[in-house]
Formats: sequence, C-alpha cells, structure tokens
Amino acid sequence: MTAGTESPEARAFLERVRSALGRASGPPPADPATHLFQSADQVADAASAVRRDMQARAEELLDAVAESAAAAGWRVARAASPEDAADVIAEICAEAGIRTALRSDQAVFDAVPVDAALAGAGVELRLATAGSLGGDVGLRDAAFDVDAGITGVDYAIAETGTVVLHPRRGLSRLVSLTPGRHIAILNRGDVLPSLDELFTLERAAFLNGTIEGSMNLISGPSRTGDIAATIVEGIHGPFEVYLVIVG
Repeated sequence: MTAGTESPEARAFLERVRSALGRASGPPPADPATHLFQSADQVADAASAVRRDMQARAEELLDAVAESAAAAGWRVARAASPEDAADVIAEICAEAGIRTALRSDQAVFDAVPVDAALAGAGVELRLATAGSLGGDVGLRDAAFDVDAGITGVDYAIAETGTVVLHPRRGLSRLVSLTPGRHIAILNRGDVLPSLDELFTLERAAFLNGTIEGSMNLISGPSRTGDIAATIVEGIHGPFEVYLVIVG
C-alpha cells in the first residue's frame, strides 16, 4: 500500500501509533543515515559524498579497519603492493598447511597475482565458477573439499571490522562460507567508516537498479555459544579468517 492510498481505518491506526510514540502526524522524517525517505537524486548525492570521503580518508580508514578487524578475530596482514599481497597469501597458506584453495573470479585478481604465487608454493588453486567446475554441483563439492577460499571484498567497515561481499557471477557465497579458512583481500579506498555509509550506498544502488542481490557481512570467524554456553568457532562457516590489506 503506497502513501496516500491508505484506507480510513489504516490512517486512523497509524495516527494512534504516532500518537503513542509521541510523533507528529504526516510522513516520517528523512533518515540521515540511510536516506530512506529522500528522493533518488538526494540519495545519489549522498552516495557520491560517501565515496569521496572514502578516498579522502583512505589511509586513516585502512588503519582503523586493521585494528577493528583484528579485534573481531581476523588475522590481519598488511601488504604494500598487489605483488606483496600475493606473497603474503602464499605465506599464509604455507603456515596454515593449506594445500588446496578455491578463489573467486573477481577483478582484484587481475592485479594480485595469486595464481602464480600459490603455484610456486605448491598449492592447488581452482577457479570458483560453475563453468570451470562442471556446474553448480561441482562448485559446491569443490567448496567443501578445499582447505581455503580466497576472495576480494566489496567494502570493509572500519567501525566493526566487517567485510562486505555481494554474491554474484564470479563470486559464489560458497567460497567465503564453506571452506574452513577464508582469505579476503581488501584494497585501499574500499573502506567505509560505518554501517550507516554502507546502507547509503546500498540505498543508492537499489534506487538506480544496480544492487547486486544479497549481501554477506562477515565479522571474524564463525562462532556460536549455543552448545553448553561455550564459544565454539567454525560451526557454520570458517574457523579461521585472514584479511590481507593492500596499500
């Protein structure tokens, strides 16, 4: 039901709710964080401002997310260049005993030469696409068979140490959620201050029709306290997660 088409009963109900909450009649105020009730142009302007801020504060935000991610349980490594990042990932695999890995098909791997670095380290690396693995069943089976999944990220959140992934063609959620270890590559300029800015970008993407389906927010290794009130890691996802920060 859209605004202005409510029945008299619905309008009366909403007025009772507003009155009970001590709010004025009429449409809700604009949300300064997500811009939920703003026009598409206003949201686009807000999203542009967020992106400019990400670039202007890139170094500060990288330092912040390195600290918050470590506090959240990520094993954080810094790399000065894409080539260094590939070497760091090879070192992670050697130290963790990773012999097989599955990587997503994302643009980040055009710059970070993971394939060559892992081949040199004796790690069997597979590309996580249904076409390369004999269909969706092959992709699923491969995700359960390998020691680690390697992905880029769409964003990271400095406030919470969270990485954000939009599953899509070339980036199956299986790669980050199914293997026992997840290695995520974060580039300079892809860090948001907080979830507020993320939701502004998501709102803009929704309004302009470019939103990428679902969204995964990963804040450290999988853990649960449901079993005997004891924290156990790796119950419904990776038990170890690594964040390799480039830049």
